[in-house]
Amino acid sequence: MPFSFSALNLPLVLGGLLLFTAAQAQSASSVRERRDRRVVLPRPGEPVLEVPVAAGILTTLVLDSALDRASVELEGRTRFKLVDVGERAINLEPVMELGAGEHLMLRVRFADGAFPEHAVFALVSHPAVVDTRVEASRRPLAPEALQAELSEVRAQLAAKDAELAALRARGDASSPSALALAGLLDEAGVSARKVDDQPKKEMQSSLRVMAGFSLRASAWGVVSVAVKNYGKTPWTPTEARLTRSTGGVTVQVLGVHMKQPRIGPGEVGTVVMETEDPAWDRGTLFRLELVDSTGTRPLLVPSVAL
Repeated sequence: MPFSFSALNLPLVLGGLLLFTAAQAQSASSVRERRDRRVVLPRPGEPVLEVPVAAGILTTLVLDSALDRASVELEGRTRFKLVDVGERAINLEPVMELGAGEHLMLRVRFADGAFPEHAVFALVSHPAVVDTRVEASRRPLAPEALQAELSEVRAQLAAKDAELAALRARGDASSPSALALAGLLDEAGVSARKVDDQPKKEMQSSLRVMAGFSLRASAWGVVSVAVKNYGKTPWTPTEARLTRSTGGVTVQVLGVHMKQPRIGPGEVGTVVMETEDPAWDRGTLFRLELVDSTGTRPLLVPSVAL
């Protein structure tokens, strides 16, 4: 008997086709090289900047000037799972793959009205690469600015090398006895204090501290906070700043750690940071600020006793 579709099996067939298409898109996205890059926006008359995107992969466009958030125009907006516009960044995540040769135009106006007034991107699909982060400048940097930026990057790398060396020195201390042998525990012991949760009305950047605590020994200090992400985009803290509430003295932070790679929308994640050897009195109050890589969604914890 020849095969034919019926009203009963048609939904099953369509569902299978959708699953097959989604699996193909996921497989295609997984083999692409993910890249971060810095670009200069084209001048009038030059080709529009192409940005490869892929289904299920977050692409972040970071501009060097504030945006008019209400001016964003995106072709085929319904084909995107996420379109989030911040002060200087745009997060995009397609729900399906773009067709070969297809261009979806993204246009946004700068808030200051200076030239160029708009940034225009062509979102495309590329078989080998996908942009995960694009930093776009309105004009090329002068040699002096480039040299200053290079010096800053070198200083940051030197600081990271020192931080890595300190972490490696502590890497073998994975048990109480190892901590004692490494000199990280002594007769002064460890003191613990609670970090108060934040009222929802004081929530900043769609982030909220749900609970937390601090630990302090003679040779180290640790602050751990549970953070809930009420926003629409994932959040990953990459830097912690710990400043004394009185005097404004900054304490060196040796590292910021999480079990998960990022805190997704609606999720709660634990963020732990470690300090240098405490040279302050026990119970000193600090101001803790956690910052993501874009700098657009900081989380401030105004009072941490350590």
